[in-house]
Amino acid sequence: MTSLRSAGPSMDAPAATDSRSKIILEIDQLSVDFGKLRAVDRVSLTVREGDICALAGESGCGKSTLAYSLLGMVPPPGVVSFGQVRYRGQVLTAMSSRELDRLRAADISMVFQAAMNAFNPVITIGKQVEHVLQAHPDSYPNRQEGRDYFEYLLRLVRLDPATVWNGYESRLSGGMKQRVAIALALLLRPSVLVLDEPTTALDILSQRLVIDILNDLHAALGVTIVFITHDLALVAELADRVAVMYAGRLVETGTIDEIFYAERRHPYVDALIRAVPSVTGDMAAIKPIPGRVPNLAELPVGCRFAPRCPLVQQQCREVDPPLLADASGHAIACHVVNAELAGGGSR
Repeated sequence: MTSLRSAGPSMDAPAATDSRSKIILEIDQLSVDFGKLRAVDRVSLTVREGDICALAGESGCGKSTLAYSLLGMVPPPGVVSFGQVRYRGQVLTAMSSRELDRLRAADISMVFQAAMNAFNPVITIGKQVEHVLQAHPDSYPNRQEGRDYFEYLLRLVRLDPATVWNGYESRLSGGMKQRVAIALALLLRPSVLVLDEPTTALDILSQRLVIDILNDLHAALGVTIVFITHDLALVAELADRVAVMYAGRLVETGTIDEIFYAERRHPYVDALIRAVPSVTGDMAAIKPIPGRVPNLAELPVGCRFAPRCPLVQQQCREVDPPLLADASGHAIACHVVNAELAGGGSR
């Protein structure tokens, strides 16, 4: 019989001795409410320094809301109603707006969805970089050092600094603007880069380029990356660890191997993987997930995935399953899967 434990604030495997074992970001029992609706429900997650961590799931599952809560940027009327977010031990959810302003971009930086639309169309990209440097005068001993570092970042994202610095956003393609946005987010040398759906608005070739560039940036800068996506194909290529959300809750967390290749898997995650189209595979074998993500105002009793789940049992319709982790830290919230593991069976 395999022992399972409740997955609390830390759901990682036992710490190793290398620097990547250091926890840089902790989300502890976090809940985010919009009036009477709870968009994020008691989510606990840890991110280790130097990792690439993916937060995945269908649209409407709470991924972006969770990301915004990391820096106190949940749009009103949303509020963090419970739990904490900690960065290197500092409790971000207890900080004032002024304290968060000092931390944003310099320690944790975020690239929002459709960030390429955030540039001012009437001033050059270089002028907008100057505005960032002016707003953070303590980041560089002199302004020229900041300019030089931004040019270095532009080369890392495979853009010509001379063209970009004196250019306007209207002269750049969507993929180029996304890469400039990523470079700008890294300008103040943050330890954590959060990317919200970084490839959604791009064509397939631009998506491929962004994936390669993120791998290059991670290798060159050692920055910890948290990226939000609904695209599991992207997750498989980029991430070290994965957390999958459904209707505001975590349903599975683990390494890439555990999520994609282990026999033990949450039925929702299994359905997401089966729904990913293959370039060379049989398109007829693709199985869309029946039904839809539940309305937050009409959540089902018990497991929130039960109405769509092929493994559903009566217990699933009555009792909400806890998120349980095995000895390696691989955690799943499913009565059926965890019962099979505890009993020594496999699916």
